[in-house]
Amino acid sequence: MPLAIEQIIAASYPGVLTAMRKPANQWSETSLMRALESTKAVRRKAFGPTLEETLDYRMNPGAAFLATDMTDVDLSKTDVLTAASFDVGELAIPIVWSEGDDVKNPTENQKVALVESLLENGINTHDDKIEQALFGTVTNKFNGFQTVLPDNGQGTPGGIDAATEVWWRNPVGTYLDDGTDIEAAMGTAFDAASKGSGSTLKPNLLFTGPGPYGIYMGALQTMQRFVNTKEADAGFTSVAFRTASFVFSQYGNTRIYGINGKSFHLDISKDANRKLLEKQMIPSKVAWVRKIYSALQLTTNNKSRGFVLTQVAAP
Repeated sequence: MPLAIEQIIAASYPGVLTAMRKPANQWSETSLMRALESTKAVRRKAFGPTLEETLDYRMNPGAAFLATDMTDVDLSKTDVLTAASFDVGELAIPIVWSEGDDVKNPTENQKVALVESLLENGINTHDDKIEQALFGTVTNKFNGFQTVLPDNGQGTPGGIDAATEVWWRNPVGTYLDDGTDIEAAMGTAFDAASKGSGSTLKPNLLFTGPGPYGIYMGALQTMQRFVNTKEADAGFTSVAFRTASFVFSQYGNTRIYGINGKSFHLDISKDANRKLLEKQMIPSKVAWVRKIYSALQLTTNNKSRGFVLTQVAAP
């Protein structure tokens, strides 16, 4: 008697997931996810009720040059640390099948083909949903870059109000839709986030939608700058702006973002990363569901190290 669809799902999922996690397949069609992984912005870690980022947010206020060797120094308690706190986001992709699917696919080969298609589609949908959400604001607790790097540079990601805490603001700027100032605008924002030449926290990844990417490509000279030969060899165009990779996503818009992988993170639970949950019967139906589930969040420990540019109409 051939195996049922549920039995094949249980047996097949680890193998399908392992195959899709190979370097050639991980985030295979999600350009931003690939770029975040390559800049080490993706972290797989244990989660708690919230995600905490410890912030060393200011210089020691007691520091001072001494007028004499007996000048009093400030002995008040040193207060230079705070924390940003982020909720845990959750993503679920349902895989639903009915008793009729078992009947209509009588042979084991038919069932295996159906299951593999459902699982691969579910995993790809999972990854695509993350990339879509990253270009938005907040999707049911999951932060997008419009929340973490708002257009006005302020906002309250992590529970810290940048309207009053100036050190938590991110650089912002604009560029013209005809592209005449795009390199200058990107350079100004890049420098503001770098806070000095030679900085190890300067942006190492820029990303946007197809439109601004095309404008930037059109502004480049004939000898364009490419980085990451492995990406180029694999067929992915890897363009650089200064020392940072510059990529586009089909889900991007007209905003151009710049981040550093040490300051901005896509945190994914190491215990719930594309996890296949138990089978459940759907009430009042002769059908079942298993969900692919992940717990994750976009976080930052230094919002001022990222920037966003918005597009304005040329005069």
